Amino acid sequence: MAGSRKFAMAAVSGAALVILILALSHFAAHRQSNKGREGIVATGPLISRGYTEAPAGTVVVAGNPEAGGSVLLELRITDGQKVAKGDIIAVLSNYPTADVLVHEAEAGLVKTRQQRDAMVSGYRASEVAMQEIEVRTAQEETKLKTIQSQRTDGPPDQKQLEVNISQQKLEQQKAKLRVMKETLATDLSQIETEITIMQTKLDNALATREEALVRSPLSGLVVQIYTRQGERVSGNGIAKIVDLSQMRVITDIDDLHFSRVALGGKVEVTFRGNSRIYTGKISRIVPVVRRLKRSQADMGEGNVNLVEIEIELDETTGIPQVLTREARVTFL
Repeated sequence: MAGSRKFAMAAVSGAALVILILALSHFAAHRQSNKGREGIVATGPLISRGYTEAPAGTVVVAGNPEAGGSVLLELRITDGQKVAKGDIIAVLSNYPTADVLVHEAEAGLVKTRQQRDAMVSGYRASEVAMQEIEVRTAQEETKLKTIQSQRTDGPPDQKQLEVNISQQKLEQQKAKLRVMKETLATDLSQIETEITIMQTKLDNALATREEALVRSPLSGLVVQIYTRQGERVSGNGIAKIVDLSQMRVITDIDDLHFSRVALGGKVEVTFRGNSRIYTGKISRIVPVVRRLKRSQADMGEGNVNLVEIEIELDETTGIPQVLTREARVTFL
């Protein structure tokens, strides 16, 4: 029994020793690999693979979430269709109601303006003009009475009475004209206020109707549709539109080569299936290291650190107008 125990203890000790040796070997290999990685000396051109993308020219059109229409009444685009900036790509469900409100506001504004025009050049203005004639007539009659009282015989008090009556009639006509003008001015001021209110109402109705029309914010290509006619607009929006004229090449490089790239640096790019070489420059370097998990079989490395680089080509003629097209980038 004692011999068996000694044998078992020896076996356990041997197994533990083997595990320790393997662990130390793996750690040494990993350190050696990292040392080798840190000691890499870059020779020759830096080459990486990338793909085409248009990050600055890509928009997801969602419409106005506060427009009141959450269902697509009409979809006016198809996959792969080219659209111009300002084109209507969809109509929301609240458009018919908003359109009716616009027509009502337009009709109310036209009616109010016609009333204002009638005051300015219609019967109200004619009444004022007629009263002005009455005033001028009364003025002439008063002058005539004054002259007659001076040239005719008769009791002075009677002649003065006739002049006074004529003068009172003139003052009455002037007072009537003054009231008519003041009333017209007040009514015109009031109707101008009503016109301003009606114009504001129309502007609001037009804005509400415009919000029910979903327009493209840029000229480009419809690459993906998220919401179809009759469906409720989801959080994904309605469609993705890409301006292919803003095509860029996106690539990644190992952070070990970070010192070899700089903004404005020259590059050469070729695309799969096309032997033409395009020249370009580095337009953006994402200042964030992205850690990518790799297979443990890759020389003992568990991950690799990547830096994203954006390439702007000098000439876009002939570039494949396709997103995520594979490219080969050579940093000069």
